[in-house]
Amino acid sequence: MLRPITNTEPVDNEFFLQDGAVYFSGLYENGLLKGVLPEDFLCWHYWGKTSVACFMGGIRLRGADPASFRVLNFAYAMDKTAVYTTSGRVPGADLSTFEALDDGQNDSGAPQGYARDSRQVYFHNGDGRVKIIKGAEVSTFRSLGDTYFARDAKRIYAYGKPLPRVELTSWELLPCWYSRDAGRVYYLNREIRGVDRDSFTVCTPPDAPPLADHLARDRNHFYWNDEITEEVQWMEQLRGMT
Repeated sequence: MLRPITNTEPVDNEFFLQDGAVYFSGLYENGLLKGVLPEDFLCWHYWGKTSVACFMGGIRLRGADPASFRVLNFAYAMDKTAVYTTSGRVPGADLSTFEALDDGQNDSGAPQGYARDSRQVYFHNGDGRVKIIKGAEVSTFRSLGDTYFARDAKRIYAYGKPLPRVELTSWELLPCWYSRDAGRVYYLNREIRGVDRDSFTVCTPPDAPPLADHLARDRNHFYWNDEITEEVQWMEQLRGMT
């Protein structure tokens, strides 16, 4: 994935060239990578390396090995000594079997995703330490591709946590982080209590912004994410999305 730098204009969370030097376009300012020569620099989005150093954004990864450093996806990179995420190293990872299970980027563009090695399964949500998913069955575990949902032979997972009391054979993923099985409806990893499963409908417009709240309804209630709300408030929110 790493390739010679060619960007000459600042793009959020990307490296770029300016006046013969390499910069990183951060959230609040552009930072110079001191001592980095453009002809010695390879990058992919916010991962980068030279012949003597590795970078995540404008941060130099201490102890990283440039010769073996490679990018797995938006959320994970590794070398012969460690696995790296956008918030630090993955402690205890088995380097010989570690693999990313999706593209590592959620629908808002943030780094997020599942990974596994021969011993355990990992979830990284981009803003904290990588979570080890206890009890996950490594051999059958797979991400469902959106970086939020995953499953193994025993459980369904959302945002790195198992769905409570889910019935595997009837479970289906719905739009906007909702899902259901034969008897229950879920929002991410939380069961929505008192919902009428058969009449439940997701109402968030398909073109709603990625970070917008989610709306749904059944024959009895209106839902704002996983909370019951009044129809007037619900309709006002829906009109604001369209």
